[in-house]
Amino acid sequence: MHKLHRFARCCRQLSAMRRVPLLSTNEACSLHTSAVMQVSKGRIDEFFDSADSFGKNELPVKDRPGRSWSVAELRLKSSSDLHKLWYVLLKERNMLLTMEQAYKDAIRVFPNPERLDRVKDSMDNLEAVVRERNNALMELEYGESGATPTKTVTSFMGFKYEKELQEHIEPPHMHAVGKEYETPYLDDDAHMMQKLWEEKEWWKRRNMAEELGRRTRKDRSKIVYSERQLRSD
Repeated sequence: MHKLHRFARCCRQLSAMRRVPLLSTNEACSLHTSAVMQVSKGRIDEFFDSADSFGKNELPVKDRPGRSWSVAELRLKSSSDLHKLWYVLLKERNMLLTMEQAYKDAIRVFPNPERLDRVKDSMDNLEAVVRERNNALMELEYGESGATPTKTVTSFMGFKYEKELQEHIEPPHMHAVGKEYETPYLDDDAHMMQKLWEEKEWWKRRNMAEELGRRTRKDRSKIVYSERQLRSD
């Protein structure tokens, strides 16, 4: 507990030394997804949680975070608002990660840890909306998607995966990085690895199917038992 208060005191001292506004007060309040971070004169205080929540397992009702930003809501905003909202979410994520580490050092319970998940969902949705707009613009102007092109790469054990292509000064056949796009020679160990991997995946699917069947039979038996109980009553 003393570590958290000492941490907050250091934050106030840093905020008094440096006052660099990132967003105006109205912009920060209108775009923020949580009521936890309060806008204050010391701009660096926004990177840290409120001192009222120190030592509590759950935030007060008035300070509890709201839901994540949905894709439908973000599509209605302009590109300028999305740019501002991204940095607001980024600042809030930095605050939550900093406070989470501070609570771990103080051996305390971090209140409402679901805030990190909601901020991550909001940032993923925002990035998806920006990617949609970028792809639409690229297809309209150049007739192709703006996504980074990918190529199927085969590892030395025979596993295939998609990898994004990168720009290089030299052609792919002249540097070592380009060789990974070539199909390697698969020896007996690689073929054996592929057989063992397929067997492992087959057993996994079989066990999942058996577990699903057991749960289905168990649920049916419960329903039959409940119906018999109702008839007997």
